[in-house]
Amino acid sequence: MARPWRIQFPDAIYHVTSRGNNRQDIFLDEADKHLFLDTLATASSRFDLQLFAFCLMSNHFHLFLRTPRANLSRAMQWLIGTYTRRFFGRHHRGGHLLQGRFKAVLVVDEGHWLNLSMYLHLNPVRAGMVADPAEYEWSSFRDYTRGRSRFGWLKPGEILAQYGQSEAGQRRRYRKECLALAGKRGKVWEEIRSAVVLGPGAVVEELMKKYGPAGRWEAVPAFVQVKREAVKVEAEVGRVAEVFGVKREEMMRRRRNFVPRLAAYYHLVEHCGLGATEVGRVMGAKAAAVSMGTRRFKERLGREPGLQKRTEALSVK
Repeated sequence: MARPWRIQFPDAIYHVTSRGNNRQDIFLDEADKHLFLDTLATASSRFDLQLFAFCLMSNHFHLFLRTPRANLSRAMQWLIGTYTRRFFGRHHRGGHLLQGRFKAVLVVDEGHWLNLSMYLHLNPVRAGMVADPAEYEWSSFRDYTRGRSRFGWLKPGEILAQYGQSEAGQRRRYRKECLALAGKRGKVWEEIRSAVVLGPGAVVEELMKKYGPAGRWEAVPAFVQVKREAVKVEAEVGRVAEVFGVKREEMMRRRRNFVPRLAAYYHLVEHCGLGATEVGRVMGAKAAAVSMGTRRFKERLGREPGLQKRTEALSVK
């Protein structure tokens, strides 16, 4: 059988899962879970991982993370191998703890970030273990909803920032929306469960053409290093400036809620396929500001027909 598809590049974001061999438990008690989180903290520092969310279940775990150094496979090999050795040493056992290779879904669309984090946090609710995700200690839900995070290596702020409110407002809204999704089943959950790539259809189709012969993802070589095709960012920023009738220099100034600048964020993320970190480097902004600006622009699109026409002009080359 062909090995699972791996696609790696700097700042790639993934939903990673790994299950116990023959679905056996990989955490026998709370001490094992503490041991795993300690090992994860070391992996985060050692491999420069940026952890957005996690959930530890009895026989598997979920991680939502970014890899600035394009090193997912090395990082996960170390994490799984180190935890396995520590687990067997603690329980005086041997053999295989986790089955095969871990699963990694590439997340290329920031529009999935909130739902993906909620999918992780609602795992114990779907499993019937708790009624409220806040009752479950072994996920990052409490770190999203109760003020300061318990873990220095966990970065929920970038996800919560998409709400564009005060931190307290972000946490309240996140909890409300997450609880509203508890018990629901639908297209979003199914997409997260079954996807190989989470992102716009056009991006997924392009990846399939390049790396999926005959549309068979499993036929792709195990390690495919992707070099993102260079987007002529300068030219695209110029196009936005032209469509909105402003000078490019004005676009680059950090002015609060300046519509042409928000439009540039939106265009570079949604039409050009860049991540918030990349856009931030070009526009001189933090990734969280880019995500927030993109979200605000999306909200305005639904209310302002004139803005829709200008944005449609940008999407046509």
